[in-house]
Amino acid sequence: MTSSTTYHPDGSVDTTKDPAVWTLAHRGYSGCGRLNVWVYPTKAVALREGAALAMACGLDEDEQAVKLFEAKRYDQVMERYEATHPDSHLLRVQPAFLQYPD
Repeated sequence: MTSSTTYHPDGSVDTTKDPAVWTLAHRGYSGCGRLNVWVYPTKAVALREGAALAMACGLDEDEQAVKLFEAKRYDQVMERYEATHPDSHLLRVQPAFLQYPD
């Protein structure tokens, strides 16, 4: 996965790729506000699982979210979760780059 891109004044571009996994982070009503993090091999799998979690956390009663889920618009289901829950709640997918000691 691309970990950094550097644009030089001469117009050249350097791209660095590093191994990474995709994480799903969730903070909601359960767990006394703790942040739960799961790791997935691909972004697509992490988004699907995040959307399924959002549905299990009450969005299954939200007509718009149900339609988005059925259409496999998983990123939009997760956005809907955050838009309809308190600011203290979180449901996000992002990469985590693997660090190897020298």
